[in-house]
Order: sequence, then C-alpha cells, then structure tokens
Amino acid sequence: MPSSTPTPASSLAERIRLSVEADILDGRLAPGAAIDEKALAAAFGVSRTPVREALLWLAAHELVEFQPRAAIRVRRPDTAELVALLEYLAELEAVCTRLAAQRMTLAQRQDLGAAQQAAATCAAANDRGGYERANEVFHGLLYTASGNPVVVEQLRRTRARLAAFRRKVMEQPGRLAVASREHDAIVAAVREGDADGAMLAMRDHVLRKGKAVADVVLAHR
Repeated sequence: MPSSTPTPASSLAERIRLSVEADILDGRLAPGAAIDEKALAAAFGVSRTPVREALLWLAAHELVEFQPRAAIRVRRPDTAELVALLEYLAELEAVCTRLAAQRMTLAQRQDLGAAQQAAATCAAANDRGGYERANEVFHGLLYTASGNPVVVEQLRRTRARLAAFRRKVMEQPGRLAVASREHDAIVAAVREGDADGAMLAMRDHVLRKGKAVADVVLAHR
C-alpha cells in the first residue's frame, strides 16, 4: 500500500537540483539559458520553495546565477574566468593522475587500458557519444585510483562548470583522434609506474584541450 507520508522538502529540492544539473551538463540548458522557476515548480508538481532551494544550491556551485529582476540563467563564465578554470582543472587532473599512477593496482591498470581501447575505437569511428562515455570511464578510473576524495570533489565541480565548453571542443574535426592519442601517453606512463610522466601527460592533455576550448569561446564571442 503506497505511503501517505509527504516527501520531505529536502528530497524534492534534491530531485529538482539533479534534474537541472543534468540538463546543464548534458547541454540541454546552454550557458546563458533562462531558467523558469514557475515552470519548474509546475513540472515537478511542487511549490516554489524546493525549486528555489535547488537553484540556490546550483548558484552556490556556480552553475546558475541570479540576475536583476528575478532572472535566473545558466552561468556563462567570461573569458578570464574560463582560462582560470582551465588552468585549475589541468593542475587537479595532473595531481589526481600522479596519485593514481602511484596507487593503482594491476587490475586497475588493466581496466584503464581497456577504457582507453574503447575510447580509441570510438574515436576511429568518429562516435562522439561513445567516446564521451568511454572518456568518463577513463577519467573515473583515475579518480578512484587516486584515493583522494578531496581532489576528486574539486575536479568534478570544475568539470561541471566547463561542461558546455568542453563539449564544443569534442565537436571540432579531428579532436577525438587527438584526444585518444593523448590518452595513450597517459596510459603508457601509468603502466610503467612513471608518476611524474603521467602527471605531465595529463596536464598537457588538459591544457591542449583548454586551448581548443578558449578558441571556441573567443570565436563565439
């Protein structure tokens, strides 16, 4: 028999937050897109209180912003902030990869190689969706193996703020093949236990992509 206990407001806010966040990360809500509080409340069949709570959380994590006259939009970083975020992401990814190279088990190293092989196959077929999924697995394996949840939390937050721009890079002709080759260098260093080499390869990978992201944004502006 269904429970008649009302859903806590915090749970409702979490559902709404996850839904809006997924729309931002997947590109259904682009940078600068307006978010309609009233429409969200109607879509979820709730009052505006949990909607506002969800949006305040997203604003605190710099995914949306409240503007004058009650407008709410997906946050669009300016060029200077974008460059700063890319530099920060490169250092976080580099530290994470260095730790992973030091701490990975043999099984984890084999899984990393398999994830890269899957990504390479998708790159060869120009399968962007498949590549992005394999790429998530690849980076996720490094995050887990790093054994440092503090670094990983900051990584995920920074990647979320850059999601729309990183997606644009993957649409550039030839980018999948280039990214796959950069991953090969990371895997090779990790397999050899070369922590410094892995760190440098990852930093180079992110900064090369960062240059491409900056080019996309500047061209768009």
